[in-house]
Amino acid sequence: MKKVLPGLFLLFIAAIFSTGCLGDDPQKVLGEWIYEPQVNPNQHIMHWTFQEDGKVCFYNATTSVLDTGTYEMFADGTHNVIKIKGTTIQDVNLSMNGEWVIVKLTPDILVVGSRDYGGFQQRDLHR
Repeated sequence: MKKVLPGLFLLFIAAIFSTGCLGDDPQKVLGEWIYEPQVNPNQHIMHWTFQEDGKVCFYNATTSVLDTGTYEMFADGTHNVIKIKGTTIQDVNLSMNGEWVIVKLTPDILVVGSRDYGGFQQRDLHR
């Protein structure tokens, strides 16, 4: 039994360190992503472009408004998060500023959600 406890302890420590890792998500999010609203006609088609230098650009394809801000990525222990700051553009009444949890990330799909503005506001983006 004494030999099992150190092994379990090491496994526990490894599990903790593996949950705080961004992996290759920072590279996967780079480039342009497009949000096309499917349900709410008041929402606009929005292009999100993440750049290597920490800048994020938003282009509202419905109104032709362009705005930029900054972003950083971090792991909160269970999810990877994109924190956006410094932009004034909004998607209907939802500011793009805030913490967006990465729900799903593949080469063609980015699903993010935010609890910063009441409830869980989700955006399904594609390339």
